[in-house]
Amino acid sequence: MYLSRVLLDISKRKTQMALASPGKFHGAVETAFAEKQERNLWRIDTLQGKTYLLLLSAVKPDLAVIEKQFGYENIHGESKEYEKLLNRIQKGSVWHFRLTANPIHSVKNGEGRGKVTAHISEKHQLEWLNRQAAKKGFYVLPETARVQGVNWRRFYKQNRGRKVCILEVTYEGMLRVENADLLKQALVDGVGRGKAYGMGLLTVAGMEG
Repeated sequence: MYLSRVLLDISKRKTQMALASPGKFHGAVETAFAEKQERNLWRIDTLQGKTYLLLLSAVKPDLAVIEKQFGYENIHGESKEYEKLLNRIQKGSVWHFRLTANPIHSVKNGEGRGKVTAHISEKHQLEWLNRQAAKKGFYVLPETARVQGVNWRRFYKQNRGRKVCILEVTYEGMLRVENADLLKQALVDGVGRGKAYGMGLLTVAGMEG
């Protein structure tokens, strides 16, 4: 597996349009592979005033199309093998984590399936994170967990087709590994819904202990 990163030029109109309608990034990500892949995980990160597209994929991508559409002319993206990091995941180890996700719950109204609704309060967003953690093999250290950003994404799917309204929440904090195999699977498969729109990618860094 590979974790890739492309620095985005947010002064470009195409980049601005894609930031407003993340399906455009999804389409560009798909062009980075010669053959159709299982759904890749990606997200937009802002670090030290710079904006990046982060991409996790089973095979090494060709980032040229993404760079041409949304990046800088003379700054190329980078791809790093992911297996080395996965091999360092051990029970009891502590990591800094970052996750952009779509925290939701089902609200029942009478009989039948409930309506899927976003968690809009920080309290419930963090509770959702803790429930996911329990299923994905890690424990979020409560004194470190925080909601770093909240953003409603509203856009039309596939050239003014169905309107999409989805809540994007970015979490940061420290986690402790409870089940290494489950956490590795979460790092590869993602967490929650909205993966086509840049959500679900969990990353970890900076092991302690």
